[in-house]
Amino acid sequence: MVAETSDIELVELVLLCALVRVYLGMGLFSQKLPKKPAFWPKLGLATLALVLHFALMVAACLVAAPEGPSAGYVFQAVFFSLLQPLLIYGLMYLYDVSVWTASFCATAGYTIQNLASGAMELVSSLAATMGAAPATISFHLVVNFICIPLTYVPCYLLFSRRLEQRGLETVESHGMLAMMPVVCLVIIGFDVLIKCLAADGIAPCYFVALRLLHGLLCVALLWVEYQMLYRTHLEQEQATTERLLAEHDRQLRLSRENVEAINIKCHDLRHQIRSLAQGGAVVSGEALADLAHDISIYDSSVKTGNEALDTILTEKRLLCESRKITLTCVADGGALAFMAAADIYALFGNALDNAIEAVTTLDDQAKRSITLVVRQVMGCASVHVENYCDAAPAFVDGMPQTSKADRASHGFGVRSMRQTAERYGGTFSASADDGTFRLDIMIPLP
Repeated sequence: MVAETSDIELVELVLLCALVRVYLGMGLFSQKLPKKPAFWPKLGLATLALVLHFALMVAACLVAAPEGPSAGYVFQAVFFSLLQPLLIYGLMYLYDVSVWTASFCATAGYTIQNLASGAMELVSSLAATMGAAPATISFHLVVNFICIPLTYVPCYLLFSRRLEQRGLETVESHGMLAMMPVVCLVIIGFDVLIKCLAADGIAPCYFVALRLLHGLLCVALLWVEYQMLYRTHLEQEQATTERLLAEHDRQLRLSRENVEAINIKCHDLRHQIRSLAQGGAVVSGEALADLAHDISIYDSSVKTGNEALDTILTEKRLLCESRKITLTCVADGGALAFMAAADIYALFGNALDNAIEAVTTLDDQAKRSITLVVRQVMGCASVHVENYCDAAPAFVDGMPQTSKADRASHGFGVRSMRQTAERYGGTFSASADDGTFRLDIMIPLP
């Protein structure tokens, strides 16, 4: 009876260590992912579900024990295969990620766990050939403490550390789901086959060779997944570059509109001046006021103390003037002195272009206005843009969505602004209520 109790305790310990290795494997890739609200209570529920899953596997293995070790290994293969979709769902339950990102973290993390498990069995087998007693709780704990660091640390250095958070969040490769059957067949299936052969008394040299081959397959699978992720990242980089080129073309088109507006104004001014010079009549005060207003548009360029900000604000001010939009600016350009000129131009260009596009459709002239405030607040550069809108945009994860049908070609400006803010360690937020859209960016001063 004591021996049976000891065997049950050993099985429970083995599966508990397997659960820990699974958590460590997925943690290598999910540690930087955005957590959902109430993360820790949800983690407790997810852990309970996994414990129940492993408890069922223990019960199944104990029921199958009289039929021989092979039957127990078959049950392990089934339960570990079912563990894959459970882990994917658990990651989506805990983190704000897509099914593709969850699939990558689950399959890659589980492969590392299986690599560590294979290494432990290899060490146990070698210890048995040297006369040690591997089927004890203390021996199993020692092997875990040795093999886990030797497996997980290299995997972290070679794979996990080289992955950026954004790279994982934006995974959209459908091939990640195809890795599930690969893991089940190549990693889990091969692992079970090795265990069955070992239970049938395969020669130690063949067992060692098969375990080494299994380890190489695990590493190869990790490398394939990493390459898939890298290729997806390159495709996204190419798409981003294409969008940037499209944005550049749009900026060029807007600049041409500004030049055209200036030419029209200059033509009108020349005509008014020629009429005044040739007419010889008394000039009315109203005509002089109109002339002074037209000239003031070009004479009073924006001066904020930042050349890049002055350039973009002057350009957008001319565009607003041509579209009868009031642009009110209160800007301390010195607050943005640490930012690159290209980032300033892109950030404010996108923000003002979106605001101009929103108010252009308004019929009420009093609402065709935009307010921009740039200042230093509590050690941060604060950017606030406010404008009226006829309909509040839809929001997904705090990000306003484009109302255009072609979402693949539009809405890039908002993402670009958020990425620029986050690149400087800042935050981006947007809101819309009572017909008013507000955009706020806070960037810590260096």
